[in-house]
Amino acid sequence: MTAGGGARTVAARAFTMIELIVVVVILAIAAVMVVPRFSGTAKQEADNGIERVAELVRLFAYRDAMGSQQVALWRDGTDGRIHLLVKDRDPADDEPAADWRPDRFAAPVTLPDGVEVAEVRVDDARVDPLQWLVASVPGGDRPKVEIRLVGHGLDSTVSLPTGSPSAVRVDADKPLPFARFPIDLERQGRGDEPW
Repeated sequence: MTAGGGARTVAARAFTMIELIVVVVILAIAAVMVVPRFSGTAKQEADNGIERVAELVRLFAYRDAMGSQQVALWRDGTDGRIHLLVKDRDPADDEPAADWRPDRFAAPVTLPDGVEVAEVRVDDARVDPLQWLVASVPGGDRPKVEIRLVGHGLDSTVSLPTGSPSAVRVDADKPLPFARFPIDLERQGRGDEPW
């Protein structure tokens, strides 16, 4: 019996239909807000991986232009990481033979799960995307390098033209970015033009 003298019913202890609907709506709103954050994480991780590859290619161009050592980009077929290598020569050794070693200032790039190297071109020739070596030529032109990476809805090409000071990332779904390319004015017959 209750204080009012009436019998206590079972319905008073149960949830009403309105309360259940309100709880379901709140949970649905929370799920709608949380799920895109988790699905966007994989795409953001893939985007960051592509940017790390672009930065490694930029470092390759910089070290080739400014350094005294021969440099190379190398993808190891066993672990899939992309390395920046330098060719060391022992000054005490009379032989010009040198060995490639990982650059101690550049960490190798590990691609995130779901991102893969789809295509690699060196001077417009395709090479095996699983294992490759792109080396600079001492005293010569650096080869043109294009690395196409795909995964998690992204399709990007990291391109380093011959003679260009920096790599450019080109996404398949976006217009080409502005890039500067060196030209030889003498070769174009414009060597005497004032500028």
